[in-house]
This record gives sequence, structure tokens and C-alpha cells, in this order.
Amino acid sequence: MSEEDKKYSIVNKIGIWLNKNNLNLDVKEFLILIFILFSLTFLIGLFFRPGLILSILFSIINIFLFFIFINIRKKRENVEKENQLEQFLLDLVGYLYGNPNILNCIQRTIEDADYPLRKEFELVLNDTRKGLLLNEALRNMIRRNSSPLIEIVLIGFIAANDKGVDLIGFLKDQIEYIREKKNMERYIRILSSGPKYTSYLITLIPIVSIIIIILINRDIIEILFTEVGVLILIYIILSNIIGFFIINRVINYYGGNRVIK
Repeated sequence: MSEEDKKYSIVNKIGIWLNKNNLNLDVKEFLILIFILFSLTFLIGLFFRPGLILSILFSIINIFLFFIFINIRKKRENVEKENQLEQFLLDLVGYLYGNPNILNCIQRTIEDADYPLRKEFELVLNDTRKGLLLNEALRNMIRRNSSPLIEIVLIGFIAANDKGVDLIGFLKDQIEYIREKKNMERYIRILSSGPKYTSYLITLIPIVSIIIIILINRDIIEILFTEVGVLILIYIILSNIIGFFIINRVINYYGGNRVIK
């Protein structure tokens, strides 16, 4: 692979990542934003006593917080779309009873739908107007989204549409699947509520311990801002952030099993 192909591949991957996280930014705009964010925090850190070390520390923390915010925002939007999907399919089934043309039915269903799911299907219709087949437009929707539920439903819909299966019967089965999945998620949420709150408590213990130590011995602040102290702080913060991402990746692992990437 040539250098130009590698650059194109990286830019393409960043573009796909931006779409999946619902960020309406060009790749160049996103990279400029990251550069500005990194530069500002780096300059702010230079005003403190251990300037260079704190600048690097602030920049790393800021970048991590930025990606954590994007991740939380993406999850919330996925939840919204998944909650709207059941009603969207119910309305689509109702319109299909009166009109077998799937594109017309999607158009009519969109008029009653809410954002952000409405926007996704508007993009699907825009793709079909540009000459894409419906199934290919739905594949593009799967690539834009990171929701496993949306992927499962749309892949099934594409297969049913290809094979000429009765779409009304298929969509009814998908609606039942979504309801069963929601009931299962509620049950799991109830079972996992205890360990979840315990993990929050464990996370707070180091913070509370540091505050108590500082209140008991105020000289500890001076020790923390020596070269060794700052290095220890950097290690603690980075290890906690890396641990957060690793655990989050493990408990939310799905991307490796995606059918359409």
C-alpha cells in the first residue's frame, strides 16, 4: 500500500468514526479542533510552576475528557434511536397495509417520526433519490450508526427485502424482538444495580482519601507538586483513564462482530 493510500485510509476511518458519533464535522475540521484544544490546554499549563509537565498532563486529560464526552453523547443518541425504532416500525407496518410501496411508506412514516431517528431515514431516502437501491441506502445507515439493535433490524430487513419475504410479518417479528430485548435489558439493569453503585463507591474512595490526607497534612500539597509528586499524579491519572477505557471497551464490546463495517 502506497503512502497516499495509507493517508486516504486513515482519513476515511476518521470520517466513518465521525459519522458513527454523529459529529457533523469534516475530517480536517475535526483535526483542527483537536489541535486547538490540545494547544490551549498546553499553554494554560505553562503558567503553573512545573510548567512543561503540567502542560502535557492537562493536554492529555483534556483530550481524554473530550473523547469520553463524545462516547457518552453517542450512547445517549443510540438509546434515543433505539427507543424510537419500535414506534417507527409500528407506523411503517400500518402504512404497508394500505400501500405495498416500501419507499412511499417510509416517507409517510418519517413525517410522524422524531429526531434523531427521523434524520437517519431522511438520509436513506436522500440516498435512494441519488440513485442508490434501498438496500444499499440501508447499509449506509448501518455504517453511520454504532447501535447493535439498529444493525440487527436493518440487516434482517435487507435480507427479507432481497428474498421477497412478507415485510409486514417480518416487521412484526422485529417489533416483538425489540420488546423482548427491552424487557431483558430492564431485568439486567435491576440485577446489576448493586455492583454498579459499588463500583461508583470504589471509584470515590481514592478521591476522598486524598482530600482527607490534604486536610490532615497540608504540607502534602507541596510534596505533590515536586517533580516526583507530579510524576506520581500523572501515573495515577493516566492509569485510571486507561483503566476506564479498557473496562468500557470490554463491557461494551460489539464492534468486532459487526456484519457491515
